[in-house]
Amino acid sequence: MPGLIQAELMQLRENLSSELLMIQKCGVYAAQCSDPQLKQLFSSLQQAHQRHYNTLIRHLGGQQLM
Repeated sequence: MPGLIQAELMQLRENLSSELLMIQKCGVYAAQCSDPQLKQLFSSLQQAHQRHYNTLIRHLGGQQLM
């Protein structure tokens, strides 16, 4: 499989950064919720963003982002 071009690597870097931010935010929101349904919703969203992050890392393969 050919390597990613610079523009693709830049987009991947942005996507990884966005997913990490959402993982962190959803975790904070879940920790602050007293409503069990909201807590579960934010926990589920956090897990979904973690899966997205992991998928992006797998697509990256052994390539460097820089």
